[in-house]
Formats: sequence, C-alpha cells, structure tokens
Amino acid sequence: MTTTGKGRGGWIPVMLGALAMSTLAGVPAASAAGAGVCTGVAGCRVMAFGDVNGDGNRDAIGMVRHGANGAAEGSVIVRVKIRPGVIASAYTKTGYWYGSPWQGVATLDGRRGKEIVVGRTAGAHTQFYRALTWRQGGLTTLGAPGKGTDWIVDGAMRISIGWNHKRTDKAGTIRRRWAERTGDAVHSRFKGTVTTYRWTSTGWTKTASKTIYPMRDATAYSWGGFQVPGLYRW
Repeated sequence: MTTTGKGRGGWIPVMLGALAMSTLAGVPAASAAGAGVCTGVAGCRVMAFGDVNGDGNRDAIGMVRHGANGAAEGSVIVRVKIRPGVIASAYTKTGYWYGSPWQGVATLDGRRGKEIVVGRTAGAHTQFYRALTWRQGGLTTLGAPGKGTDWIVDGAMRISIGWNHKRTDKAGTIRRRWAERTGDAVHSRFKGTVTTYRWTSTGWTKTASKTIYPMRDATAYSWGGFQVPGLYRW
C-alpha cells in the first residue's frame, strides 16, 4: 500500500511496502546490512542505523539524492525501515548543495526516537538543514527553535552560527549560538548571543539568553556548525 500527502516544511511523506519495491527488475539490491531499506531503489545508500520511531529498535536509514552536485534544483529522499515489510519515506527539494546532504542522526527534541538531519540548500557560506522526526506514524519536519523551519549554520569572516548540545545536557535542550562582527573593518569586534531552548509539550520554548561582547575571534569561530552528538559539524 502507498499513501502520500503534503508534509510540513516542504517534506512529502510516503509510506511504501518494502517487499513490493524489491520486485523492481534490473535494479541492484542494497547490501544485507541495509536490512532492505534500499532494496530496488537506484542510487539509494544505507547511511546509518538508529531508533527513529522510538520503539526501542534500531531502524535502517537510507538516502537517495537526485540532481547534479551544486545544481540549482535537486532533491533528496530519506527512507527508514520501521518494521519488516514497511518503509517510511520523505522527500524534499534541494538547491545549490555541494557534497553529500547527509548530516547524521541525533536526539534533538528529547522525545522517544532520533531525528535525521539533511542539508537542503546553501548560499555563499550559509547552510540550511532540515530535521526529520517521527510523528503520528510517519516522518515530518522538526522545525528549528525560534523563527523558521530550517536549522541554519554559518562560518565566515563576519558571522558564525551553530547549534550546541552537550552530552551532560538534559534531553531536549539545545543552544543556538550566533556571533556577528560589529563596527568598521578596522575596529570590528564580535558580539555573540547564546539562546537556550527546551522542548516542551507545546514545542520549543526559550529558557535563557545571554549576550557576550566583546568576544575573541577564536571563540566566535568555534561556534559555527553543529556541535551535537551524532551530527557532523559541517
């Protein structure tokens, strides 16, 4: 059985029968390690294993990318085998993305089940990511804390943006660290803001915020990217 529907944040969730997909002729099967998550799907690669739907079992996670490296338009499909014979899948468009969109699997909101993070689009130095989470029997977008859906990171001469979660933090706690240069080119100094969020029954809630000024260049640059267990930094 196949069902489709429009998901939040541009993701379109799809539920597919894995056994039916494996009957496609002429398409090489994935390795046994993939537990069938990529069977019969050209270009699919097994990326990781993790408990996505929160049932206590490790799920096989696959990814398919369409479009040339750095192309203005492309797409990425994430596939998760949640139980024998059933694969959940979600699709989103990509733009100007270089390299693999895969960023990793991590616990972001503190609920049962891990989130999958994938690159969506990139500017000159800013990168925009989407996080997939399990809700009501399917994959959907987990919006970033604050305004907007994308998880934004940056690392340039005048700006540094990142997300931080320490292993000692309580589940569902994450910090957005944002540093920008102020002043003219000669006398500029970094000003940084750390905003802490906690996941609650109503979503992300801001629990603390502090400003650091002036701050050392090295400190500002160290903020950029993901610093969350399970995710690549860039």
